[in-house]
Amino acid sequence: MLKNLVTKENLPERIKQVLIFVAHIVLLKWILYTLYEGGVMDFWTLLFHFLGIAVYGALLIRICAYIYKRQYEKELEKHADE
Repeated sequence: MLKNLVTKENLPERIKQVLIFVAHIVLLKWILYTLYEGGVMDFWTLLFHFLGIAVYGALLIRICAYIYKRQYEKELEKHADE
């Protein structure tokens, strides 16, 4: 089962998944850092951290949705031709 996890055919897809995973882990790390250090930050620094987290998260959602929508449309075209 694990032997078929990464093949020549699905390598680009797996690379995209790893990059998306890393981007989510970076966001999680930033959230945890901000929550942990939030008690000693001044108000404006904390506000800009939360604003940055919100923008980063929104962009991450939009980019992931765009990538997988494009992949879904390619698969629909591929199956429509068959």
